[in-house]
Amino acid sequence: MPKSIFVCVGQDGLRSVSEDGQTWSKPQMGKEGETYRAVAFGNGRCVAVGSYGGGNIFAYTSDGEKWQTHFQDAKYIKYVRGFGFGKDQFVCLGGEPVSVGAAKPFVMFTKNGETLTEPRDIVGKHMLRRFAYGNNLYVAVGDRGRRSYSKDASEWVDVPETKAIDTLIDVTYGQGVFVGVGLHGLRMLTVDGKTWSHRQVGEEGEHLNSIVFAKDRFVAVGPSVTYFSKDGKTWTSQANKNAPTFFCYGNGKFLGIAWKGKILFSDDALTWKEVAKFDQHIEAIAWGAF
Repeated sequence: MPKSIFVCVGQDGLRSVSEDGQTWSKPQMGKEGETYRAVAFGNGRCVAVGSYGGGNIFAYTSDGEKWQTHFQDAKYIKYVRGFGFGKDQFVCLGGEPVSVGAAKPFVMFTKNGETLTEPRDIVGKHMLRRFAYGNNLYVAVGDRGRRSYSKDASEWVDVPETKAIDTLIDVTYGQGVFVGVGLHGLRMLTVDGKTWSHRQVGEEGEHLNSIVFAKDRFVAVGPSVTYFSKDGKTWTSQANKNAPTFFCYGNGKFLGIAWKGKILFSDDALTWKEVAKFDQHIEAIAWGAF
């Protein structure tokens, strides 16, 4: 039987796991200064990626208990910032985070977190930071309103004439569509990655930092409100309490993270309760199976 777990990763190489989302294992730590910023499941593994000094670090496990790590020299410019799984591969998106002007975006791939392809420069001035995969298509969102799509994650096509005001922070796939969310309750959807529609905004300050497709609906969470939609077109919203900055969904449960080192649990994505707290800040959380 496949084993499904929640995994959180963070600063100083922190990695911790939970089967029920409420009881978390004693964290496994790395070196001071190691920071894992993203984590994803695929190909029978869980892989986390982050940075340490001038390089990228990868940690991977096949059971949630024994982790192996791999260091890749990034030359202080090829840092991975976006990470996920789709089409039988882990996709790493990144660039130069402190550059003035072009961020020199790139992509690279790994099947297992251990063997990586060389970074491949991609078109565009601004960095892509998060992506979703569905229906044989990758759709990514990034800085300054950038939105792009790709069949293989190697060659990307930018959506033309995007505006910085429409910057999407996160994107997910469900019900045959991709839905992106952003600042001030911004929500948009696309089927093909190129044409975006049903642009809607909420109230000022309703920054939607994270979105998932949970069972049969889209759920987007901000610091004061949660939005729900069956199709990405018609939305309802409710005030939330103690909301996380980023969250995931698995086994009917919502798990989120908040400063500093807090793990938050919710059954409805509205009321969140703290179930664990670590000394180091948690940067990412995910659910998946081996």
